[in-house]
Amino acid sequence: MTAIQILKRPDLIGQQRAADEQVDLTPLDVKIDEPYVVWLNDEPAPVTVEFKKFYSNGVLKFVRASTDQEIFIPKDDWETMRSDGRACRVQVAGRGRDPKTLEDIDPLSLLNPNEPNIKPKEKAKRLLAKKRLDEARVLRFLAVAYDEMPAGEGHVGVNRFIRDALEGTNFEWTPSAGALLRALKRCGEPGNRPLSAFLSKRGQKHGGRRWPDKVLEYAVEMNTTFWAKREVRQKEVIAEFYDCLKKENDRRGAEVTKLNEARREKGLPDLRDEEISYDLKALPRPTRETLRLWINAGENYWSYKTKYGEEKARRRFIGRGRPIKATRALEFVMIDHTRIDAWAVIYDEDGVKTLVERPWLTLAIDVYSRMIVGAVITYEHPSVYSALLCLRQVVRRKNFLIDRFGHHKGATDGWGKPGTVIVDNGWEFVGMSFQVCCEACGIDVIWAPVKTGEFKSYAERAFGTLNTMVWHRLEEGIPFKAHEMSALNLHPEIKAVHTKEWLLDKMWEAIVTIYHVEPHGEEQIVPAIRWRASLLDKGRPTVDDVAELDKVLGRSHIVLLTAEGVRLDNHRFHDQKTTTVLLDRLLRYSKKKDQRKGPKSSGTIFLLGTSDPSDCSFILLWDFVQKKNVRLPNVNPNFSTGLSWKTAAEIKKFAKEQNLAFHTDDERYAARAAFSRSLREDIPFIPYRDARKAATELDRPQLVDGDTVVRVKGPPLTDGSEPMDIPQGLPAREREGDRLREKAPRRGGAAATRKATKKRAQNQDRKNAERGRSEPVKQIEKQKAEVSASYAMTREESLAKLAALKKKMGA
Repeated sequence: MTAIQILKRPDLIGQQRAADEQVDLTPLDVKIDEPYVVWLNDEPAPVTVEFKKFYSNGVLKFVRASTDQEIFIPKDDWETMRSDGRACRVQVAGRGRDPKTLEDIDPLSLLNPNEPNIKPKEKAKRLLAKKRLDEARVLRFLAVAYDEMPAGEGHVGVNRFIRDALEGTNFEWTPSAGALLRALKRCGEPGNRPLSAFLSKRGQKHGGRRWPDKVLEYAVEMNTTFWAKREVRQKEVIAEFYDCLKKENDRRGAEVTKLNEARREKGLPDLRDEEISYDLKALPRPTRETLRLWINAGENYWSYKTKYGEEKARRRFIGRGRPIKATRALEFVMIDHTRIDAWAVIYDEDGVKTLVERPWLTLAIDVYSRMIVGAVITYEHPSVYSALLCLRQVVRRKNFLIDRFGHHKGATDGWGKPGTVIVDNGWEFVGMSFQVCCEACGIDVIWAPVKTGEFKSYAERAFGTLNTMVWHRLEEGIPFKAHEMSALNLHPEIKAVHTKEWLLDKMWEAIVTIYHVEPHGEEQIVPAIRWRASLLDKGRPTVDDVAELDKVLGRSHIVLLTAEGVRLDNHRFHDQKTTTVLLDRLLRYSKKKDQRKGPKSSGTIFLLGTSDPSDCSFILLWDFVQKKNVRLPNVNPNFSTGLSWKTAAEIKKFAKEQNLAFHTDDERYAARAAFSRSLREDIPFIPYRDARKAATELDRPQLVDGDTVVRVKGPPLTDGSEPMDIPQGLPAREREGDRLREKAPRRGGAAATRKATKKRAQNQDRKNAERGRSEPVKQIEKQKAEVSASYAMTREESLAKLAALKKKMGA
């Protein structure tokens, strides 16, 4: 079939008329002025056309409704278009007016309305449907009889005709003359009056037209007020509607009363109802149910968004998108955080319960197989540390599970290097540290849209499954919302006796023995089976050297290297030999404008530093010439060994409050011991809100079992097949340059900008004050110079004063 052709008019272009035997003149199912929607090759959207003429050469003429453009389509092409759906007839007549419009009889009209054991509402529906069917049968009977013997259009003659026609029949309802005349016009035509045409009543009445314009005006105002503000209730706008209606009726009643009084003074009778003008008649009062339906009719995406916000409107009206799809294992891995619905206990060295807290779970799940490839439980709120801790576990073989459960149908084999991680827009994921780490590892990052939980649906569903499977079944579990727990007088924190390590073991036990070996979702995916099949088909991406990977996984900073090492967060990292080697190798690549100008100043260069949030005893600097990380130790080794950055900051704050010496390494170590003693002694006596903040200090998060890499050959599986490992190099070594990232845009909007501006001003004032205290002599000399400068005279002023002095002395 050729493309749809928009032809010129055949009889105007000099074409020879085709012979009758060459043209198919079979009648077509088209009528003049009948509208169609057609798809034309040159139009991006379907267009509406009307049929006008069928030429003798087999071409149909249409006119485009919007532009009056003439369109000619050959008969063969037209029939093909009608067959494949590219030309569709449009029905514009109201239902019930076209006799060809079919409508099935309501099944309720065929049911017995007096059937026992049915509810009154159901009985009313059956009676209404039966009444509608009986009336349609009566009207059709009379219409067919009228077509055979017309009785004119006068109501007297039509009523006589109806009475004679129904005489001797069993019909219970007798229509009026007007009802029959309307049915004759609306329901078919003589010789073609099906029952369906009389059954349909749609389009014949408009409910809104029954109400005066003033009532509808109040209804629109009521709808607008209700959907404009969240705090407005239905009963409030309905009461306001009735109040406006009453005031308007009182006003109209007062006007009518004045007119009647004037007529009485003139000796005329009061106005009858039909004599009162339309704008003075009392307005009808809609029922509350009618007003409620009017309000509900105004509900749509835009009104709901105005009243309840964009998020609720989107979730209520916008169709759900499908989550991201993967074609192999480890192609996409989702990482997300949640607070566990269970309490964990922190004990001191003597086994005494010190604190009860709800830990956080960081979970990594493979999108393709639903295999949980990483799970870390910490007391620390969602942070870069917990996210990278989970990522470290993802790329390692889980020996701690294999030692405990064996291979268990492949349920302990979830590890490898992910190609892309999907995370939300939390602070821990959008910062420079997470981006730099993933970039160095060759892992792409996809950030889910804000407030769109369905984008990470697999992770959210895994959290719910773990709640049902593990946490809510424990004595220390929290199965209900806070207000429900309070109403039921449930206090699981009192019964809590287990540590977070015990909770972690129970969770992995449920994951390995239940979650990984049972089907999930509509697709009935068994994670272990699908994971194994993907590895056998596509292989498992792995990291060449996880020790090097650990060096790039951490919190990233842009630091300044000088001859004194690196300073970061009140810590100094320095080793004379290492610093000398780095400066000798890298200083030649630094920018000259960034160098200090003093003759004895140190050389400086900005480098990318990586710190472990749980250990402030060292920092790793990226040597972009050698393509490796170089370790610089803390100048206070005793104080910083095994100490997290957060705890170190708390110790410094504690030492300042207690007025403790905090200069040398020994003094800092003593302050650390004093802080640890006071923390455990004060926990039972401080408010719980403050005590729970110390959970990370009392039980500092550590790497879970399996943080060492041992190259072993596992026993073969029962089928004798093994997945193929695909080694992946460290992309950071392949990159050229210093890996320094541009500063990310500030988050937080206008409030964050105001806060930053205020902070900069405070810092500048503090620097000015310190500079003034450190250089008092220079300030005094500057003030003297300013004073002397204010008394300095020009040459002309000096000569004038000298001449005046001579004159005075001579006199």
